[in-house]
Amino acid sequence: MGHKIRKTLLGNLWIKFLSLLIAIGIWLMVTNANNPTRTTLFMNVPITIVNQDAVADIGKVIEAQGSGTVTLRVTEKRSVLEQLNRTGSDFHVEADMNNITEMNTVPLTVTCDNPVITWDEIEISPASLKVTLEDKVEQTFVASVTAEGVAGSGFEVGTSTILQGKNIVIAGPGSLMHIINQVVAPVNVDGLTEDKTLTSTLKIYDKNGDTFTDAQLSSLEFKDEKGNVLTGHMVDVLVDLWRIRTDVPIRVQTTGSPAWGYRISGITTIPERISVSGTEEALESMGAVFDVADPVDVNGAAEDVTTEIDLTATLSQMTGLKLIADADPSVQVQVAIEANGDVTLPIPLSAISFANKPEGMDLVFTPADEVSVKVHALSEDAEKLSAEAISLSVDLSVCAEEGSYEIPVQVSLPEGYELASDVLLTVVSSRQAAPAAQASQTTQEQTEGDAP
Repeated sequence: MGHKIRKTLLGNLWIKFLSLLIAIGIWLMVTNANNPTRTTLFMNVPITIVNQDAVADIGKVIEAQGSGTVTLRVTEKRSVLEQLNRTGSDFHVEADMNNITEMNTVPLTVTCDNPVITWDEIEISPASLKVTLEDKVEQTFVASVTAEGVAGSGFEVGTSTILQGKNIVIAGPGSLMHIINQVVAPVNVDGLTEDKTLTSTLKIYDKNGDTFTDAQLSSLEFKDEKGNVLTGHMVDVLVDLWRIRTDVPIRVQTTGSPAWGYRISGITTIPERISVSGTEEALESMGAVFDVADPVDVNGAAEDVTTEIDLTATLSQMTGLKLIADADPSVQVQVAIEANGDVTLPIPLSAISFANKPEGMDLVFTPADEVSVKVHALSEDAEKLSAEAISLSVDLSVCAEEGSYEIPVQVSLPEGYELASDVLLTVVSSRQAAPAAQASQTTQEQTEGDAP
């Protein structure tokens, strides 16, 4: 019995071995078909420079040449490659300054967070980093804060302060130091509704307005004015929010007196109101009206005085207050000068009688709300004049054609008054667009008319 079992197990041994090899081959073929080996490129993987003290000890600093990035060619199974981030963040490329050669090149090494991928499966291009050695130069720059985003409703950034001090000391290669134009600390204030300290990573702009690359920044050393190293060239920024107040009336004063027989009949500004932001104390001190510090000189004036005032001078005298962002500080001021006995009355357009309005034309009036009628009393005993006592009429027959027209307004005044100046109304006339249905019918008729 035992002899038969032994004969069965050992019989045809070579056939069994061949079958095993065939099975293994089939398994390998199926595995490779479902999970083949592939090669993938990872572009713009940054180079990290380490052990810079190796050159600092001899009073030199390095400046990396090129883009500061490499391209990696990785060969592995598809399933492994699919686990990697396409940005190349799983790879770490280093240039160790301890290995700098006489040709000022540094061999590059690369590692991967995925332990399945070994160094021999990665091809790096270029394989080394070209650097230059320069004398270290140190300069002090004033950093400015830029706010990105929009603060919460009703608030605006008032002041922003770098807690480490606005003076930033930078040391690095002379070739880089000489092209630094501006040092900026950006902060994101989007949605802020209270004062807050934010962390900012300093940005450097060169004289062409371009930002320094990571490779350029890695060659620089950042310190505050006390000599403390700013790790990662980061600073803390205190953002102080101010409350916004809208629709604040502008009030302008005058100086001097108009010519004999004339008086000031009114003062208007464009815009009439402004929006400001400020601290609670400053807004309370300002009150409900924004008083312009610069008065308008009307001394000897016998006609309207028009001038432009820059609110910057007034705001410079008011601590903790400013116009809202992007607001124009210029205000146009008109001081109306009238002869004694003159009066200016506003008449709404709805009170004007329009004659000969053309059909099929759209008319746009300027001014769109009311016209000002300036009249002169012929005697001091004239009764007080009201707007209801004045009749206005306009002939629109000239607007039958498209164009812009300046049309005189006919003014009818009660006895004892005369018109002090002409009243004009600007009208822009344009042909009305045909209704869609009508336009479609017209097109169809034209098409049928063109048919043979």
